[in-house]
Amino acid sequence: MERVIAALHEDKKFIYIIIDDISFLEVAANGSSSDVLNLLHYCHTLTSEYGCAFIALGHKDIYLNGDNAAVILEMEYYADILVRAEPLSTGLAKDVHGQLKVSDKETQHQHGISAIKTHNFHFKVKENGIECFYPGTKI
Repeated sequence: MERVIAALHEDKKFIYIIIDDISFLEVAANGSSSDVLNLLHYCHTLTSEYGCAFIALGHKDIYLNGDNAAVILEMEYYADILVRAEPLSTGLAKDVHGQLKVSDKETQHQHGISAIKTHNFHFKVKENGIECFYPGTKI
């Protein structure tokens, strides 16, 4: 993988490493969380070295039990931007299907401390996508 990324980097192309569902990697690795953690670390190293983006989808509900929590915690640790899709805290609604919590880790703060900005959006699932909006702005 590194040779391909290095060649694309030389061609001045921006590179995205995308894993659609990290839980499938664990299945392919015969249930080995340590192999998945090693891959996450390797991909993060590549992003640091070549300035590419690493995007991974993880289902927190799959990893909440036992030893598997390490995979989600590691993904959250490496993430610069974390997007969580959740149900509404108030329960079901007709025009709103859920909420997105977007957490953006800033690398520098005025006092040298990293800060996390969190933005909340509501969403409605449509036929060919979703509609996002700020809470209270959709009537």
